[in-house]
Amino acid sequence: MKKFIPIAILTIALFSLTSAQDDARLAQGQIEFGGDVGFNMTTYSFEDAEYPVDNSTILTLYPRFGYFVIPNLEIEPRLIFSRMATNYTDEFKSAFDVEDASFTIFGGVLNVVYNFPMEGQVIPFVFAGGGFQTYSSSDEPEDGYETTLILPDAGAGIKAFISDRGVIRAEIFFERHDKAGGVEDLTTNNFGIRAGFSVFLK
Repeated sequence: MKKFIPIAILTIALFSLTSAQDDARLAQGQIEFGGDVGFNMTTYSFEDAEYPVDNSTILTLYPRFGYFVIPNLEIEPRLIFSRMATNYTDEFKSAFDVEDASFTIFGGVLNVVYNFPMEGQVIPFVFAGGGFQTYSSSDEPEDGYETTLILPDAGAGIKAFISDRGVIRAEIFFERHDKAGGVEDLTTNNFGIRAGFSVFLK
């Protein structure tokens, strides 16, 4: 996975330099504003062992803002607001000394997004980046929760124009979380989908 990020950056740079097709919708200085709803399933690992979790689904809201630094290529920060209710198995509780809990999650991710210029109303895109998230709960431990590092946040999707400026957007993603759930030495691999809308302001 460490090799994925430089390969993705090189691919984005290559397309940026070689693309001969101009699309005014993806011009330098364009602004994309919107938000997504995400749903993902999580697998947990600790010291190469697997600990099943009864319920590890998370519903997340992602407000986001994109700015095109050059044609087709945008920098896109997004916020993370999540609510997670988790029921752990007895094995997981014993391994990590935790109890069932409901979490409020806040964080942010900064992505680089490459949009492939295409004729028509559908634009494919790829993205890669990283970020963090923090946790709070009604049953928070005395020492609090660790801050989770998200690296990478990577995936691909499509933007479908439904008007001159309005877009329906959908993407699939992979995220690797270190200190996942605020737990020291816990790593998760997360696969999921995000969908939402965007407005192109120029």
